[in-house]
Amino acid sequence: MGFDIYYILEKIFQHLYIFIISWGMAIVVGSLISIFITREKHKKIGTKILILTGTLQAVPSIAIIAIIFLFVGIGIVPAIISLFLYSLVPIIFNNTSALLNVDKNYIEIAKGMGMNKKEILLKIEIPLSMSSFFSGIKNAAVIDIATATVASAIGGGGLGEIIYIGISNFDNESIILGSLLVSLLAIFVNESIEIVERKVIKYKEY
Repeated sequence: MGFDIYYILEKIFQHLYIFIISWGMAIVVGSLISIFITREKHKKIGTKILILTGTLQAVPSIAIIAIIFLFVGIGIVPAIISLFLYSLVPIIFNNTSALLNVDKNYIEIAKGMGMNKKEILLKIEIPLSMSSFFSGIKNAAVIDIATATVASAIGGGGLGEIIYIGISNFDNESIILGSLLVSLLAIFVNESIEIVERKVIKYKEY
């Protein structure tokens, strides 16, 4: 193992860069899709998409990366696209499931109080779906960080490079180092999201 601290830090920041961009995009796009397909006039489509996303969660990440590689080539862009698409699935699944299963009694009470559709969404449906929302983005975060390691194979950079160098050179120390750093990064991100989740849900309770 011959990596200096600057090289390791560079790979950590590369890993974080492709993770944050793809994950952030997936949160925004996935949430908007979930809201759209759970509106009354789109609920039939929403139920079908819920079934589809549930099925797609079984698709291996390497399959998504391979398909994107065929159409886009190598580099950081195909890596981000692959991670975005793969992390989109748990976000849409969790958000759609939560919004479709909001207790109808709360919605009827809100209508009785004179709330319009926008107010019901913002004040009733979204707050009641927060736990599932955070569950979805945590799943997506862990998936993204792990899949970013595989995405290094198509030129995405990141900590996966350390692992692949170790595999190529039969260097167990490099493999262990890369794997350990990816694991620690996933734990750190997961714990950070849980801190935000507790603060947001606690705030919503007041």
